[in-house]
Amino acid sequence: MCKYIDELKKYNYKKNSIKGIAKKYGLSESQLKKYYQTKFFQDIAQEVNLEKLSKLNVDEIEKLLDSETLKSEFKFIKVDLKKIIEKSLYIALTNGFTTNINHIESGIMTANAGDSAEFIFVARAILAGFNCSSVDVRSSRYDAIIDVDGTLLRVQIKGISSGNVISFKDRDRGGQGIDHTHESNIGKRITAKDCDIYVAVDKQVGICYIIPIEFADNLSDDECKRVKLQDVEIYKENWNIVKEKAISLRS
Repeated sequence: MCKYIDELKKYNYKKNSIKGIAKKYGLSESQLKKYYQTKFFQDIAQEVNLEKLSKLNVDEIEKLLDSETLKSEFKFIKVDLKKIIEKSLYIALTNGFTTNINHIESGIMTANAGDSAEFIFVARAILAGFNCSSVDVRSSRYDAIIDVDGTLLRVQIKGISSGNVISFKDRDRGGQGIDHTHESNIGKRITAKDCDIYVAVDKQVGICYIIPIEFADNLSDDECKRVKLQDVEIYKENWNIVKEKAISLRS
């Protein structure tokens, strides 16, 4: 067993012990935590029978159904549901999509991850049946265009990977030699002047929150900085928003 695992075992696998272990071996706390997560997800995934686990999930769902109508509907989709649950459980047991296995430097990886969110959305939009493409001009306030029967929608895309908060405000520019308090470096609020639709992409599993920009426009300057995902649950995987927005722009 790896020495890092041996050390964690001494502390009964307590997460608050990671900082001390990392210091002992000259590692960063985040680096060691990532190692533990990857190792433990792999260990559990190798032991779990996904087909059996999928069946258990399907059986539990069936038990929750009371009406005969729902039971009949469930019987109709049961085989398909089991298949998709098995696929979804695989992603869950591998801690989501694979990230940075080549150990790219963090700054570069952050930029690349932002691009990945854009590509995930564009691919999802195309799969959903829309004519969608990325915008290559970096200075543009929107990242993609969707053509809905001749109506062009501007889409701004942001990636989320952890936490449960999104922001309708750009990040302040920072770094060495940059005055983050200067007006030109302060993040701007995202409004209807910038895009028609704002999309938050969960880079871990590919879920898209497709939010009409009017939602953000109705928030105060303070409210727009931190919006909980539970407050935009109605827009989670709601691809009808694209068609509805196109119709509203035509009317």
